[in-house]
Amino acid sequence: MKEQLTPDIGIDVRRLAAGASILLETDARLYEFKVINPSLGLVEISSTDPALHQATVGQLLSSVGPNGGKDWWIGKGLAMRIRFRNGIYTSGPVASATVRGRGWHYDVL
Repeated sequence: MKEQLTPDIGIDVRRLAAGASILLETDARLYEFKVINPSLGLVEISSTDPALHQATVGQLLSSVGPNGGKDWWIGKGLAMRIRFRNGIYTSGPVASATVRGRGWHYDVL
């Protein structure tokens, strides 16, 4: 049986410009990321999560789900793993995302 290839739909933070913002909704929280250093996955994060009310810089490590994960990636139905100086934070599954740049925006998920 021949395997069908399907494109991954999501956001690779390494392909965004510094200053781009990502608005995310998970099952229980809202997040806003501002890309600081795309090649390292560094983002400034604020959220409705009480632990992230104050904007904090972290490193998006990967997104994970039942079938595995992907580094520096944000995908629908996948939980984000973000490294902060005091530990690893895991979000709920991403439900929707919008990327915004200078003069443009794109609804990704």
